[in-house]
Amino acid sequence: MTKKERQQAEVRLFLLPLVLDDITESVFCLFSQNQIVEILGQQPIQRIPCSPLYLQGVVRYRDELLPVIDIGQVCNWAAARRGEYKQLMVVRTGAVDSATGEPMKAIVSANLRVQTIKLSGQVLATEFTEAPPPPSLANSGILRGFFRRKEHYLALMNLDQITAGVYGS
Repeated sequence: MTKKERQQAEVRLFLLPLVLDDITESVFCLFSQNQIVEILGQQPIQRIPCSPLYLQGVVRYRDELLPVIDIGQVCNWAAARRGEYKQLMVVRTGAVDSATGEPMKAIVSANLRVQTIKLSGQVLATEFTEAPPPPSLANSGILRGFFRRKEHYLALMNLDQITAGVYGS
């Protein structure tokens, strides 16, 4: 594939709307098509007693029990309410299972419907500018990057520490 073909090729992205207390503009958590395994409807979540608020519980997905993460609770947002969600997104993280060598997965709960967009490589390279994150995201410990595109902000999250069980330790 030539450089021009790569720039024109469209990339499918998934946007999870976030409600932040410390910023009034629209903010979306950005996931690439490679990160998303599946988007599920409502599923029963098995609660885990004495778990942190951001860990809503676990869901049986195929032959695995996957943690259900509420990104709003990780960032201490007042608008995040435990147990209220519309969709669950099964995502691949960068963490690797030491026993199998397989990429670890987690489930992210979405209080609002996930949106999909297609953007060209050219748009990705030219229309996104790095921006200072709001304190709730900057202090979360999972922010990998924060960018502005026109009137929206996009947050890249790193869920590796949570799925590996070392977040907050």
